[in-house]
Amino acid sequence: MKQALLSAPEDIRLIDSPRPDPGPDELLIAVASVGICGSDLHAYHGRHPFIQLPIVPGHEFGGTVVEVGENVRNFIPGQRVTVEPSLVCRQCYNCTHGRYNICEQLKVIGCQSPGAMSEYLAVPAAKALPLPENVTWDQAAMVEPLAVAVHALRVAQLQPGAQLLILGAGTIGLMTLQVALAMGADRVMISDLVQDRLDLALDLGAAEIVNPGTTDLNIALEGAFGVWRADNIVECVGVAETARDAIRVARKGTRIVLAGVFEREVSVNLGLVQDRELELVGPLMYVNDAFPTALELLQDDRVRVEPLITHRFPLSRAGQAFATADSRQGALKVLVDVL
Repeated sequence: MKQALLSAPEDIRLIDSPRPDPGPDELLIAVASVGICGSDLHAYHGRHPFIQLPIVPGHEFGGTVVEVGENVRNFIPGQRVTVEPSLVCRQCYNCTHGRYNICEQLKVIGCQSPGAMSEYLAVPAAKALPLPENVTWDQAAMVEPLAVAVHALRVAQLQPGAQLLILGAGTIGLMTLQVALAMGADRVMISDLVQDRLDLALDLGAAEIVNPGTTDLNIALEGAFGVWRADNIVECVGVAETARDAIRVARKGTRIVLAGVFEREVSVNLGLVQDRELELVGPLMYVNDAFPTALELLQDDRVRVEPLITHRFPLSRAGQAFATADSRQGALKVLVDVL
């Protein structure tokens, strides 16, 4: 079978590998579609803090079951599925207390375990979710990042009627926008340096947009939401500037959710965090029913992911897919079609 191997920074190679056999509790999946996300790009540059190269990337995906392990009873060949890619021990403190997303032995498909940029992939049956008939392969590849947004807003403790500030209008930011509105947020402001992304945010329901490169974020926030500003802030970029902005513009007592992946250490004003009794919270991936919730949002058309998909490539051009996603020249979500 063919696989795309990230062998070294910015070096994607198409290789031949043996087709895996499913274990007793596993499914063998013929992969259909895979998304490239920001974490993949950090790994592409060799700068992801928790991904070591070489690795077959790909943790956002859907596919068709072609074989089932001898212990599997709830799947049959031919079923379409998406997969929650977190591989956990189920025995450590966090796993036994409902927080398996921060398992002490956590491995993620496509990050610490071979990923979905491969014609076939064996996965635990317990991590697969059947796809409803009206969910497309494109949507199947977007369930995973949508679950990230669901979990981030649960960590934010978003309440109906809230006013929300999102920093960053990339895939996660735009999904967070839509999930927040589906959860009952009253108004959402989103910031970004790229006007096309801000325009898309308006189309997806943002009440306010702001380019912090040309407009002071604090002034824009007070102008839109009044002196009490935002009830919650979600940072979806993972750079020092947006982390500092979140702290700078937060009203006292605000919970700030750092959903972006930070590839470098950053310095922030902890004096403001202490003095204003701010909460900085780092959500990781998702837990419990975030994945099924994301799938339900797609099935019910409460979240639109098609406008986020800007490019697609076959597996044979995975290197070009990564280069395009990394260029950011009009690229938002890049998909790799394996079928």
